[in-house]
Amino acid sequence: MESNELRIFQAVAREGSITRAAQLLGYVQSNVTARVQQLEAELNTQLFYRQRGMLLTPAGEKLLSYTEQIIHLLDEAQKAMNDSEEPVGRLMLGATHTASAMYLPAILAKYFKQYPKVELSLMTDYSSELVEKVRHFQLHGALVKSEQNDDNIVQELILEEQLVLISAPGAEDIEKVCHQPFLMNTKGCPHREKLETWLKSIGIGSVRYLEFNHPDAMIQGVISGLGASFIPKSSIQTLEQAGVVRSFAIPAPYSTAKTFFIRHKDSLMTSALSKFIEMLQEVKGKV
Repeated sequence: MESNELRIFQAVAREGSITRAAQLLGYVQSNVTARVQQLEAELNTQLFYRQRGMLLTPAGEKLLSYTEQIIHLLDEAQKAMNDSEEPVGRLMLGATHTASAMYLPAILAKYFKQYPKVELSLMTDYSSELVEKVRHFQLHGALVKSEQNDDNIVQELILEEQLVLISAPGAEDIEKVCHQPFLMNTKGCPHREKLETWLKSIGIGSVRYLEFNHPDAMIQGVISGLGASFIPKSSIQTLEQAGVVRSFAIPAPYSTAKTFFIRHKDSLMTSALSKFIEMLQEVKGKV
């Protein structure tokens, strides 16, 4: 097996398509097909089911696990040989929608200014998806909302915040606010889960949702009178002082939100990643 064959195999496995893998790699489809067939012949086993795309067989799943480790080690070796005290090279980061909207813009702007030779990229997604990408070495690190119980994941608590109910400024009764539609992320969001747990504890089992995937959209929806929301207090303090929203505190067990920075334990700590983590630590505890 050659490393290039394994990279082609990995691309087909991730994309589920010869066509998309060829486009991703910049190869012609016939070349990708031939290399996959060559790998199967070499291993004397079928790696893909070829019906409605390319789906991994059990043997393919097993090979993909080793492939990810092999390619990761090859890439890490190259990075180690090229790394220097001055941050350079690629840095692939991920963040939840809330983190990308509220905390990262100022950090990334500062990072860009100080380390212009770093090729920085950011992917915004849900915590569960970001964790998977870190686990499979597709991201160097990510800001997520959920604590991880995985020996392969290194994590550090970056922010601990207070969540509050918010509504239009005319609201006076928290019970009435709790019966409004809630503007929240889709199911699986830790903030939404905390909200539902608290509402059930006070006897409210049915919640109506208007689903938004960006905190600014939720806040603007609340200001417009669409309903209520449950978000970090730091994101609405200025608006509350201006009198355009009203917040309500809820009991501590339900109102604490944590943000963690995670990375794979086997990822090389390059100077680019190290400097980014240093910047995160500067804001730790400030929000």
